[in-house]
Amino acid sequence: MVGFQHLRNSGAPVKLTWNFSPKRENLIALLLVAILIGMLTGTLAVAFRYLLLLTTDLFWPDPLALLEVKNSYPWYLIMAIPVCGGLLVGPLIHRLSPETRGAGVPEVIEAVVTREGTIHHRTAFFKSLFTAISIGSGASVGREGPVVHIGASVGSSIAQLIKLPAEWKRVFLACGAASGIAATFNAPMAGMLFAAEIILVDFQVSYLSHISISAVTATVVSHHFLGSLPTFQVPAFKLVSYAELPLYALLGLLAGLVSVLFIRSVSLVEDVFNRAGIDYVYRPAIAGLLIGAIAINWPHILGVGYESINLTLTANMALGLMAVVLLLKLVATASSVGAGFSGGVFAPSLVLGSLLGGLFGGVVQVLFPGSVASSAAYSLIGMGAVVAGTTLAPITAIFTIFELTYNFDIILPLMTCCITSLVTVQKLYGFSIYETKLLRKGIRMVRGHDVNLLRSMQVGNFMVTDFQSLQQDMLLGDVLEIAEQSHYPHFPVLDQQKKLVGMLSMSDLKSFLGDVGELCQLVIASEIMTSRVSIVRPEDNFETAFEIFEGKQISTLPVVADDGALLGILKKNDLLLAYNQKVLKLNVVQRR
Repeated sequence: MVGFQHLRNSGAPVKLTWNFSPKRENLIALLLVAILIGMLTGTLAVAFRYLLLLTTDLFWPDPLALLEVKNSYPWYLIMAIPVCGGLLVGPLIHRLSPETRGAGVPEVIEAVVTREGTIHHRTAFFKSLFTAISIGSGASVGREGPVVHIGASVGSSIAQLIKLPAEWKRVFLACGAASGIAATFNAPMAGMLFAAEIILVDFQVSYLSHISISAVTATVVSHHFLGSLPTFQVPAFKLVSYAELPLYALLGLLAGLVSVLFIRSVSLVEDVFNRAGIDYVYRPAIAGLLIGAIAINWPHILGVGYESINLTLTANMALGLMAVVLLLKLVATASSVGAGFSGGVFAPSLVLGSLLGGLFGGVVQVLFPGSVASSAAYSLIGMGAVVAGTTLAPITAIFTIFELTYNFDIILPLMTCCITSLVTVQKLYGFSIYETKLLRKGIRMVRGHDVNLLRSMQVGNFMVTDFQSLQQDMLLGDVLEIAEQSHYPHFPVLDQQKKLVGMLSMSDLKSFLGDVGELCQLVIASEIMTSRVSIVRPEDNFETAFEIFEGKQISTLPVVADDGALLGILKKNDLLLAYNQKVLKLNVVQRR
């Protein structure tokens, strides 16, 4: 049976959630929905790949050989094509679907945090079209973020059509996002971890089965149409010696610095356009002019950039050229994303990482000939390091590269490099490229929740005053009797003045649940309670409470007055429920 809970708002019932009974048929039905999302997203990802080839073929002589464009087109045509693409895509995005502007992943995260996983049905179509035009005309953006946006739109739309509650809208949105990454890279594990680490952030492990089955299904669909060949020409990797690990750590440090520069460059471009007062309609065309000017001599910056990755992975690019293209690719991508072209930053991060790694590997080969791996090996590791730095998602980065190689020798250097890059970005900047975009829109998150909403809710308004407390001098026998009859898992311990002196939980009582004999009349509550207790004040906001819950891994917080008197109890489940109700109320108001 499926029931409704209702939230009263000015006397009118508002549908809040469904309560799914834990029947086997419901669980199977939800898994079938996850499979459907994987099939649709995998099919759309394949269709999107062909659409990209088609649009690129409309603009350029050979969609698979953009590096040879100088041999086919005059310089003025190379410069004009990205401008034309910008003139076409700018007005279309502005008038038809503004949410498709940019990378796509921040918009998906925003939907999870502020709209209960709701994404417009139109998004999948317009995101595919506008990204195809952007990449096809030469904009330096990636296809992975848009595919994530498309998949998330599919998952959200299906959840909306069958009227699932907010919890499952978020889960199926994540299923679509995971399917997008899995279908693009033939990497189901990376897709699953991408959804868990970047999209949902705060999720239940039980949902992994739905996310993983979607990712696997999408990968099977991709294999059926495109084959199981890897996306890149991956070199054989070998760790020459453990003495190389410090070199990989140094590469991780450099990758972190490049990541910070990349993130700040995107924000800088947006700021320049904002200060100049240039309309969103014309920004892509202006960025297209810069891209076209660079591409006259360095066509490596056009489009997604996979050709450049394959050149570095096969050690077929000179060191000097790698250094130049690294700088120009960063400029071109920051300009494209900051100006509002539709496209992602995941692929450009891979390109920047491959160039940085290849350049670094070439230098260390000169310094330590015969003692280090090839420059191609460092290029492969660099790809993961820059992705880890820009997204602050090292597990996703590690598994993305691992699934390209399936070589266990790569794990140690890859982990060393990615974690070093992550720590560098956290220390020097603190936010991922996705979080930065949301921060600039006024959305700050704590474990997948909007801090602005958390700060607007006070503990005192949501605490529970009906709870079971104990006296600090209460005998163990009396404590055990109360605990046996009570349904509360935690008991505040009070002194004679009703002030909090500690907390006693069922885990504290575990060792006394057997035959304790005389201890029942000798031990008192204050001797077994936890005296170091995290507390909140009634005037504290939910952000403070949520950070304590996450940091301490506890489920209950006592609410204490300034004089130490216990006023109530705040439960983590109540906090999350109140937050979700607040999100729902805001969405209802915005739709009116």
